Amino acid sequence: MPAEPATLRPEIPWIDSDRLEERLAASGAPEAHKAFARDLARDGLAIIDLGDDLIGLCERIEAEVAHHFAPGITRVHDAWRRSEAIRAVATHPEILARLALAYGRTPFPFQSLNFHRGSQQDVHADTLHFHAEPAGFMCGVWLALEDVRPESGPLVYYPGSHRLPVLGMAEAGAIDGATTPANYNDLYGPAILRRLDEAGLKPGLAMLKKGQIAVWAANLAHGGSKMLDPASTRRSLVLHYYFDDCVYYTPMLSTKTRQARRLPADIATGGWRWPRRAGRPVSVPAKQFAAAILHRLTRRTPRF
Repeated sequence: MPAEPATLRPEIPWIDSDRLEERLAASGAPEAHKAFARDLARDGLAIIDLGDDLIGLCERIEAEVAHHFAPGITRVHDAWRRSEAIRAVATHPEILARLALAYGRTPFPFQSLNFHRGSQQDVHADTLHFHAEPAGFMCGVWLALEDVRPESGPLVYYPGSHRLPVLGMAEAGAIDGATTPANYNDLYGPAILRRLDEAGLKPGLAMLKKGQIAVWAANLAHGGSKMLDPASTRRSLVLHYYFDDCVYYTPMLSTKTRQARRLPADIATGGWRWPRRAGRPVSVPAKQFAAAILHRLTRRTPRF
């Protein structure tokens, strides 16, 4: 997918802009792509259903990652480095085209997570863990590798919560620069639930069929609902995407004076994307740069 000229890149995602309809009208995009962008703008989550197109890839992904799920392991990070099927989904042209239309910039996948069972993860927004400058240029993509059942702990999300102000650790009550796993759990979780309650937002469940995809905006409150059957599976693939010409960072590890910048991988190339501001590279801490190189050298090189 060719990069959009810098002069045409919006400073806020189109789904967050009052010019979305103008953008869609001028795009010439298929109606299914336009409907996806409208759903994402309205609810913060939208479904992509390509029919049977991804069924074969779902089965290939399961076969390629099954050996990673030893007893007690229910989540595998970055299996895309060893799975051609995961890379095929992550770079699928139908997904990339919808994201490019909805956001107005060129997307690239930077992380994959495979789940064997429901995560039961606490409600959160990805903006605490993955953020961008300009804000909003990040999203999550969730592919069901099997039909999701009510007892397996479906993805839970709060429609419209992406419109709320971004909640950081400072807003949750943490002292600047003092975030730890303990105060994250003690402060952030209760704070986001209070905010959702005050806004009168109610949760929904993503009951996807095998091969369907849920895409959520970075600031959407979501998590994993309780598993009613502990023996049930909820095999799935999660992908995270950034967009070009942004500064990428981790708010939870940042302070008022230091931005914890990221050097995200690019699943399409096997390399990484250097953060940029208005087309110009910005600095990355030497420690982060060294960690990216080490991570690359100690992982199996993808075959493209």
